[in-house]
Amino acid sequence: MRGLRSDVMSDAGRRCVITTSWDDGHPLDLRVAELLAECGLAGTFYVPRSSQRSVMNSSQIRNLSKWFEIGAHTLDHLAIDRLSDLDASAQLAGSREWIEGVTGRSCHLLCFPGGRFRRRQLQLVSQAGFQAARTVELLSIAKPSLVSGLHIIPTTIQAFPHGAFAYARNAAKRFSTAHFASVPAAIHSKGWTFLAEEMLNRAINEGGVFHLWGHSWEIEEQGEWENLERLLKMMSSCRKHSKSVTNGELCGYPRQTILRDLPLAQAASAEKTA
Repeated sequence: MRGLRSDVMSDAGRRCVITTSWDDGHPLDLRVAELLAECGLAGTFYVPRSSQRSVMNSSQIRNLSKWFEIGAHTLDHLAIDRLSDLDASAQLAGSREWIEGVTGRSCHLLCFPGGRFRRRQLQLVSQAGFQAARTVELLSIAKPSLVSGLHIIPTTIQAFPHGAFAYARNAAKRFSTAHFASVPAAIHSKGWTFLAEEMLNRAINEGGVFHLWGHSWEIEEQGEWENLERLLKMMSSCRKHSKSVTNGELCGYPRQTILRDLPLAQAASAEKTA
């Protein structure tokens, strides 16, 4: 990685906000938590009660919530666009209640499994008690937008080696000038970490939100841990020109957790063997 360009070393860089989020609640999320803690970065973990893959147990989730924000991901990791309104409401409201019961903390945020939902279902999300919902809108450095009373949170980069076509398809789906402007960088990048660097430089230079997200199980399958660690360290080095926040803080909700450094990594590591 090349690091920050010289043209972003200005006061304008202080307008940049960095946030990260991690989906599915896999036990390997604890390894992500260790890396975030070591780099002094905030993170939001979206956890379902059950999934097609392993999910952290209640003790691990509770411990993680002491230092990081926990959001809902439906009860059973189901794409709500395939559900009736009745079933979708049960998955949504049940997931918020379950998270609050496990952590003892308020749960304001939801992440749609697979990023899939019907626009009219945003009303169901609000009725379930959520105030913000994270999408999988790539190549965005925009702040959350307010839609139907909900803060809708876009993302910038997924910790996954997507091909150029995936980014172009995402831009076409959003039909946004800002997204299309980022496609050339995606096409000519030398991998997702280089594209992440480009988008981070842009967020710092222009002012915006750099939002990294991913699945820990996917990072394991793709062998991307080393790349992730390098990127997080670079993001940490940018803290002089940016602010690291949780997804909730991004939407204006106060942080309920206290971010610490190495002791968290040790606590998270210990939980993996519990």
